[in-house]
Amino acid sequence: MRWSGGIIVKKNRKYVLGLCLALISCLFFSINAYATTSVQYWDLVDSGKHLDWGGGTQYQSNFDGAVNTWNAYKPGVIRKDTALTVEDVYVWDYYTTNDDVGLTDPNTAEIRFNIYNMQNLNSNDRKNACMHELGHALGLEHNEPADVMYKQVNGVTVLTQNDKDSYNLSYTWY
Repeated sequence: MRWSGGIIVKKNRKYVLGLCLALISCLFFSINAYATTSVQYWDLVDSGKHLDWGGGTQYQSNFDGAVNTWNAYKPGVIRKDTALTVEDVYVWDYYTTNDDVGLTDPNTAEIRFNIYNMQNLNSNDRKNACMHELGHALGLEHNEPADVMYKQVNGVTVLTQNDKDSYNLSYTWY
């Protein structure tokens, strides 16, 4: 035996291959072990595993970007409502002077964006707000500060491992 990069290497190739696979497995599972899944008891996804949305927002380009980001991870789940689909969620804007940026209401099947606060956000924060509310409609709950699903606008526009793991878990329940 000899040391090679901190790993003892035997001349037996099966041993080396097994050791490499074991190390890769340990790294993979140890990375995933730190992910935090956080799902709600509700979602707005239909029985066909689609979230068909209607309506619109004056922040439509941010909303469309949010849809594209979620759909890049799980293609075709979030779709614009058509004459051939039943609307699962209605998207619209409202104006009220409080701290809310957006709201996803399971009782009315609506995603609402508060113009009072959205108008003061930059483009990344608006997309983050849209992604966050879509995440609620997909069944995700609030999560860690670095995640899209954090409880406050944080400008995150890329799905983190926590966001993905939470979505994966929620998706199994649709």
